[in-house]
Amino acid sequence: MRDTAGLWFVLVSALFILVPLYFIWRVYKKQLAAWAEFASRHALHAQKLRIEGSYEGYQLTLETQRRGGGKQSYTVTVLRLSVGDSLPPDFSLEREGLGDKILKVLGSKDAELGDPEFDKRFSLANLSEETAAILRRSAVQQLLYEMVDQYRAFHIRDGWIHAERGGIPSTADALEDLTGPALMLAHTLEESSRRLKNQTRS
Repeated sequence: MRDTAGLWFVLVSALFILVPLYFIWRVYKKQLAAWAEFASRHALHAQKLRIEGSYEGYQLTLETQRRGGGKQSYTVTVLRLSVGDSLPPDFSLEREGLGDKILKVLGSKDAELGDPEFDKRFSLANLSEETAAILRRSAVQQLLYEMVDQYRAFHIRDGWIHAERGGIPSTADALEDLTGPALMLAHTLEESSRRLKNQTRS
């Protein structure tokens, strides 16, 4: 009788371990298939949960990373998209944080665009007149505001858009949704930069 009870205990314990592992494995396989499909759509290279290559003319890297530690750790999907020659490599734009606001109160100010709504949202560094002209375009500002709404973290630095969302997309369409706002911003920055250069020449 004891042997039978012991056997049932082992079987039930194994089920409690194997069933969750099975579902985790199925989710992972679905994610791998989705990332491979997205990469195939855009002629990109996929290696498990990492994608890289030229995405509509812009260098792209898409991968997962861990944030936090211990029981508080979580996974995010990180997108890096080149802006090409649209912005100088030394220029940076970040969401303004509490530390930036405190420094402003204390009299230490970063570069500003002169647009109160924009300046209260973003912290800028190495802002040239040409870059300021690009950032003043309404289409660019609208997309930058959308980036803040769409991603849990976002900045432009060293010629790259960096954006991340929590979790791991499990469909190719979800990956399209993740990369779409950043791609639109890159396109709009390029178009705005080209128009500005044409105006300067004429």
